[in-house]
Amino acid sequence: MKQQIFYDNFLAALEERYPLKADLVNALTDILVLEKESIYRRLRRDVFFSADEVMRIASAWNLSLDNIICANPEKIRPFQYEMVDYNNPVEADYALLERFNNDMALVAKDPNGKVYEVLNSFPRGMYSRSELLTRFMTMKWLYKYGNPGEVRKFCDIKISERMQEIDREHINKLHNIAELHSYLDKRIYANVVDEIAYFHYIGMISKEEKAALKSDLLELIDYSELISQKGIFVETGKKIFFHLSHLWVDMEYTLYESKHFNMTTVRIVDRNMLVSIDPVVNQRIKNLIDSMRQSSVLLSGSNVLQQREFFNKQREIINDL
Repeated sequence: MKQQIFYDNFLAALEERYPLKADLVNALTDILVLEKESIYRRLRRDVFFSADEVMRIASAWNLSLDNIICANPEKIRPFQYEMVDYNNPVEADYALLERFNNDMALVAKDPNGKVYEVLNSFPRGMYSRSELLTRFMTMKWLYKYGNPGEVRKFCDIKISERMQEIDREHINKLHNIAELHSYLDKRIYANVVDEIAYFHYIGMISKEEKAALKSDLLELIDYSELISQKGIFVETGKKIFFHLSHLWVDMEYTLYESKHFNMTTVRIVDRNMLVSIDPVVNQRIKNLIDSMRQSSVLLSGSNVLQQREFFNKQREIINDL
């Protein structure tokens, strides 16, 4: 009886990740290298997934088997900590990031797909546009979370070509999602400026490197103002909504919402995140987004005076470097 409950919960977890059966079957076919009919038999319960197959699926999709077995699942909502080593990435690190890009592709596949992000620092979709800022984010991550002997100056940080390609693909997937709603803390640029100034002060960034980072930040400001004015990503024509929060943003959340796939991420340890595909978690974050909307002002597509005021203020902050 307990085995049947476990199996039912396991199948329910798979269906939460891929609500459309065709997508689920295709994804399982790729993981298990089985014929589609074999997958359908397992989903119909004609036969069961083997223990090895269950573990391979759980590992590939970060499913919590503990939560599936739990006697009170309504009180425990699963998150997986996706920890990427940005200093010396190995195949598993690249695989995590590539899988995340594939998840975003599912959202982009839906013509009504949406992303909601609540931010108090630079999002990956922005800093990845700059190789210098990506190096800075990697240096900062290593300084804060790496082993003491691994800390390196900015000039010693290198980004592999494969990582750069994954970042470019991330931007492409993000810009192809029908709608992106960003809720920004007012200090989003001031925070990164303070960090660059600090690392320059302690000798990890040279004067010339600081000037180059400053130049890239100003280019990002120009780009952000352009897409804010137009209300679309100029590369794809997909909608972008910039909201400026009147309240301090204490944590960073992102909600991916589509008919194919729904997911919540919570950013911790700077460039790493907690990930959940649990519908209750998604709804809680959706409630948070609704609350943020009430305490924010929409900058993009209208509100020209406030746009100009905000972006000019950010330029002043950056120029103080």
